Amino acid sequence: MNLEALAAAADDNLGAAWALLGHHAGFALARFDNVSIVSSGVPMAFFNGAFASGPCADPSGVVADVISFYAGRNVPFLLWARPPDGDGLLAAGRAAGLRDAGGPPLMVLPVIDEIPLPPLELDVRIVNDPAGLQGHRRVVAGGFGMPPELAQVILGDGLLDDPDAAIAVGCLDGEPVATALLARTGDTAGVYNVATLDAFRGKGYGAAVTWAAVAEGARRGCTHAALQSSDAGYRVYARMGFIDLGRYVQLEGPPHE
Repeated sequence: MNLEALAAAADDNLGAAWALLGHHAGFALARFDNVSIVSSGVPMAFFNGAFASGPCADPSGVVADVISFYAGRNVPFLLWARPPDGDGLLAAGRAAGLRDAGGPPLMVLPVIDEIPLPPLELDVRIVNDPAGLQGHRRVVAGGFGMPPELAQVILGDGLLDDPDAAIAVGCLDGEPVATALLARTGDTAGVYNVATLDAFRGKGYGAAVTWAAVAEGARRGCTHAALQSSDAGYRVYARMGFIDLGRYVQLEGPPHE
């Protein structure tokens, strides 16, 4: 698969991953043209996302639909698009008053090959029980500075039984300290929620749980992996073999009055 196709597959995975989370959390979901819509109801833009997976036939119409959807729920939102396919949508969003809000780089591992072993002291497993899911929630909340009750809301119990999801947790002496989430679409292993508790960073634990999610994706038929990197994680993922395919652009709404 060439880089353009890998990037397009990653775009599809991003929207599908949020839809998967939204389905199990009971969020409002919709789709306008090539844009997947998720509304958590939480009054934080990041948790209400419109994710473009290709060019739109009527970008201005789609932007109007997105704005109306979130206005009806009275929450801020982010419109995600990746140039150049998303250029029309981004232009229409800016024209409608949406504001640039940055955006993370897309990083792709083109081929899943040899998976390194985790640090000896870290017990990394794919969890499939409520206690494991609760460990994932605790580390996500702690690692991202998120209220625990918010992690409880966005990470629904149904993730444990979904064939397109898996949760990797790394434990020290039985206590979760690092975690990652796999969201599979086709042969793409999307890696999300990579988090390590503050006291345990810089030890390779984030890379270890990322590798565990990638390996589980391979076990389920994936041939490549994708993620959206934080600034802190960028060098880690680059060392793992992920390559930068350009940044997403996030436009924040509601528009200016």
